[in-house]
Amino acid sequence: MASCSIRKDIAIIEHPNLPKPIGPYSHSTSAGNLIFVSGQIGLDPKTNNLKPGIEQQTVQIFENLKVILENNHSDLAHITKTTIYITDITQFEMVNSLYGTYFGHRFPARSTIEVVSLPKNASIEIECVAVKK
Repeated sequence: MASCSIRKDIAIIEHPNLPKPIGPYSHSTSAGNLIFVSGQIGLDPKTNNLKPGIEQQTVQIFENLKVILENNHSDLAHITKTTIYITDITQFEMVNSLYGTYFGHRFPARSTIEVVSLPKNASIEIECVAVKK
């Protein structure tokens, strides 16, 4: 058996303009050109409070994702995969409509999963994988 002699560095990026993570995790990490963004809920970075309603939470998530990706030398156009966790699948059409406005005509691969609950009683959480510009 051969061992891998190539050192893989995983970078953890600080995001001072976002709410602190609500657990022992990083908002994002990167390895090479890949960026892994932890699930984001609709927390307002100014108040650290959850935005009311799924529509406002979805918009806030995308605003937070923009900041995270910018800090990682990327943007929404470079997202390759998203996972959406939603507590009420009947809200999916509204989320889907908003989601589409952030990507134009190039959509990343995506999974959507209905869950029983999310941290801080959020209605939606989105995580993603992106590449650097």
